[in-house]
Amino acid sequence: MCYVIITSGSLIWFVVSLIADMCILGAIVTPKWLIGPTQDASFIKSSNTTVYRIPSVGIYTRCKQMDRVGFHCGPFDLDGLATDNSIYPPEWKACMFFISLGFFILSGTVLLTLVTCCKQSAFGKSIHNLVGAAQVISGISVMIALFLHPLGWGAKRVMALCGPDAEAFFPAACSIGWAFYSAVAGVVLCFLCAGISMKAESSNMRSKVKRRVEDGERLVCVP
Repeated sequence: MCYVIITSGSLIWFVVSLIADMCILGAIVTPKWLIGPTQDASFIKSSNTTVYRIPSVGIYTRCKQMDRVGFHCGPFDLDGLATDNSIYPPEWKACMFFISLGFFILSGTVLLTLVTCCKQSAFGKSIHNLVGAAQVISGISVMIALFLHPLGWGAKRVMALCGPDAEAFFPAACSIGWAFYSAVAGVVLCFLCAGISMKAESSNMRSKVKRRVEDGERLVCVP
């Protein structure tokens, strides 16, 4: 018989996993890892006004003043990881790999948290435990990315933004942006999710849940 079990533990597990996934995704796609110390002025002809924006750089994207285009945000280069190291530091390429790996693993676990509402085990193993282990691996992968990114702060691109004194783990005049802290929050939540997975499993195996399943209920909702 097909049945669906929804408990407070499984619901919290899903929500926290989804939040962690969104934190990491936000860190990947936004350029707010390092914030420049100065503002760039852009003149808008249509409104005859000058807009001041702060340049920034992320794992794979940057915002800066460009000739003819004005202030522009976008990827370093369309060639991705094949981009020259002087443009896209190798430390950031490795960072992009590990944070993307962590994101895809975590995205898979978000879907699997929903599967646990219908199926508790696979191949003789608890799905909750397998998913929790995968979330730990995801957190470790993103943690490695967080360590690799500061290693690239001595690159020419960072020096041009933050000043010639920039070096590994020292951003000189730049400040650390919210995207970096978003990735940190994602790591913390990954490990938290692994702990919640055990609570979700125990809540799904309670005697109250088993009794209602044995009574033939297909949708079991237990707080």
